[in-house]
Amino acid sequence: MDENSDDPEAIATNVPLTDVFGTHPKTKIIGALLTEAEDPVTHFSASEIGRIAGVDTDSVEDHVADLVAYGIVVETDELEDRATYKLDEDSEVVDDIRRLSDRLFERESG
Repeated sequence: MDENSDDPEAIATNVPLTDVFGTHPKTKIIGALLTEAEDPVTHFSASEIGRIAGVDTDSVEDHVADLVAYGIVVETDELEDRATYKLDEDSEVVDDIRRLSDRLFERESG
């Protein structure tokens, strides 16, 4: 099963992106990474992303590989013993996703 939405830290199941695009693991992963501040940048391990997104770690690793290939997520070396990930803030696609998420949030709040 891909979801761990019963985890109280799984906040990505209730963000505008998942309201509009559903709870596919990739959407939840992007939603989780978007909830973090752009500055300072936070780097997350697959298990941390899974906890925040409500997606099991194996599924996170599979989907993050796709998101890296799309240029949405980058792998970082923040931790010596495991890979960490963050949004690729240099990507125009991430800018577009962030703008869309912000507009959806404004619409939902307004």
